[in-house]
Amino acid sequence: MIKWANEYSVHNKTIDDQHKALFEIAKKAYFMTENHASINEIRSVLIELFEYVKTHFKDEENYMEKIGYPDLARHKKIHREITNSLIVLVKNIKTVNEFKEKLNIITEKWLLEHILKEDMKYHTYEKQKLKEKEYTFEEDIVSTEPIFEEFAPKYVVYVCGCINEKHKISYRLHQQILKGVKYNCKFCKKIIHPEREF
Repeated sequence: MIKWANEYSVHNKTIDDQHKALFEIAKKAYFMTENHASINEIRSVLIELFEYVKTHFKDEENYMEKIGYPDLARHKKIHREITNSLIVLVKNIKTVNEFKEKLNIITEKWLLEHILKEDMKYHTYEKQKLKEKEYTFEEDIVSTEPIFEEFAPKYVVYVCGCINEKHKISYRLHQQILKGVKYNCKFCKKIIHPEREF
C-alpha cells in the first residue's frame, strides 16, 4: 500500500493536505479488504473517497485558474475521467477480490500517477512563473546622500543561492547593501550579493 511522501508535495498546503486525506481514505479502503469487510462497507468507503475527490478537484481547479495555468482545460478533462471511473466502480463493485484489483488502479494510477505527473505540471508552471518575475526589494532605509544619477547605473545585478537566478537591484538599494544592510532572497532565503565585486 502506497503512503504519502514529501516528493508528492505541490507546495500548496491546502492541496497537499487534501492529497494526504485522499491517501488516508485509500488506506482505510485497503485495510477493509484485508479485514474481510462486506461489499457494503467497502462501497461506503468508496463513496467517501468519491465525495472527497469531487471537493478536491474543485479546489484544485480553482487554484489552477487563480495562477493562470495554461493547461487547465486538459487537467479538468482528466478530473472528469477519474470522477466518472469512480462512479462506475462504486456502482459495479461485486466482490472483495474485484475491489482489491480496482484499488490498485485507484491508488497507483489515479492518486500517485496523477499527483506525480499531472499535478506536478502546475506546480512546475507556478515555480517557473515566480522565477521569471522580476524580484523587487523594498528600500527600508532611505539614503540622504546625493547620488549622481547621470553616472550611476539603473540597477546592479545580484545573485543568491538559487541556480541561474539573478536579481536586479536599484543602485540606491545597492548603496545601502554596501553600507551593511542585508536582504535575503524570498525563495532560497540566502543573503543576496553582487554578481561581481565592485
